[in-house]
Amino acid sequence: MLPEQYLLLQFWLPLILSPLGVGLAIAKDQSRRRVGQLLLILIAIALILHPKGLDASNEGWVLHLLMSLIGPLAAFLFGAWFALFSGPISVAPLPRSVRPFGFALMALGAAWFLWMLFMARPSIDGVSNPWWQHFVTSLLTSLVVVAGFAGAFAIIMGDGRQKEASIMALISLASFGLLIYLLAEGTESDDPVFWRSASWGVLGDLAGMLVGGGLALATFVTFVWLGEKRMGVPNEVEPLSSEESARVQEILADNVEVGE
Repeated sequence: MLPEQYLLLQFWLPLILSPLGVGLAIAKDQSRRRVGQLLLILIAIALILHPKGLDASNEGWVLHLLMSLIGPLAAFLFGAWFALFSGPISVAPLPRSVRPFGFALMALGAAWFLWMLFMARPSIDGVSNPWWQHFVTSLLTSLVVVAGFAGAFAIIMGDGRQKEASIMALISLASFGLLIYLLAEGTESDDPVFWRSASWGVLGDLAGMLVGGGLALATFVTFVWLGEKRMGVPNEVEPLSSEESARVQEILADNVEVGE
């Protein structure tokens, strides 16, 4: 098999189909969930059966980087899931007792990533992954921008959201401080000059985020404005009947905890 063929079948195609598999795997419909799970299994088999060494191509190094991040990423995502859905939400909440476990998993994921960053950079047979620095600088830059905008959005669009805005601001500032530290001091395995060299590539990512995000927002606003303009003024909504009110109360009683 030619290199282009196995890279297409065992790297690019699984990479493209991964979001579809995840989306189907978490669907409510059981048949779709099974299709998604089967697709994820086939994707995992295709990646495991990669015929060449991971250090033989740029795609292999990317695959190695993704595999190296499975541990901290899974810990952080499951922790965020437990922490969010065991909080004060009204639909399908998890038990409150798992919330501390969720925060512990998030702390574990963050500590694991920092350990990889400063002590154990991903490598194969002593050869460091060439995409590690580009990934880290892009990730930190993205966190600075996204968390900063999220904090501002929480303040502007919500009431009593100072706590959430403070958390987002803390994440943004911590990411910015860590990025500056890497550019100035480097790590145990990498001189700061290499981090500064990798940071130049982040400018393209930042420009893409700002331009793409701006275009996406402008497109969304435009379509909403056009849709509302065509719909005209909506008619007045009739009040709920006694049967509808009783049904609403039943739904709330089934999904909202007592005292919420």
